[in-house]
Amino acid sequence: MSTGEHEERVRAHLQPGEVFRAAVWVSRADEQPPMEITRSELSPLRFRRRPRDMPYRPPVELAAGLEEHVRLVSEPRILAITDRRLLVLAKRAFSSALRVRWECPRDRLTAAAEEGGRLRLDFADGSTLTLLTPSAQVRPFLDQV
Repeated sequence: MSTGEHEERVRAHLQPGEVFRAAVWVSRADEQPPMEITRSELSPLRFRRRPRDMPYRPPVELAAGLEEHVRLVSEPRILAITDRRLLVLAKRAFSSALRVRWECPRDRLTAAAEEGGRLRLDFADGSTLTLLTPSAQVRPFLDQV
């Protein structure tokens, strides 16, 4: 998916007056184990209920909250940055439409860098997260941070 397609799909989730900056596909880095797998995540019944329309707001470190919503390469998410927020968006089941899975204020992201083909995000609370991204798409994202 090109940057223009990212922008078009993310723009539908922006607040009035909010400006899109950049977006990139992200997935969990291989060496990082998932935070934890709960019984509800393993249950096939989780697909039966309608997901919440409100974005998840983590009560803990920003990096841990973000990591909860990033999946493996087979199910990548879109990490978007605007002038106000950092967002994680995911495809809805059986649809190409996106939905906001996680967000935080833009000023809570203090730094971003490419390290060995991976995107490292540093947050104001001192937490960090490393994600896999397509190499060709990471530079435009970093230029906007």
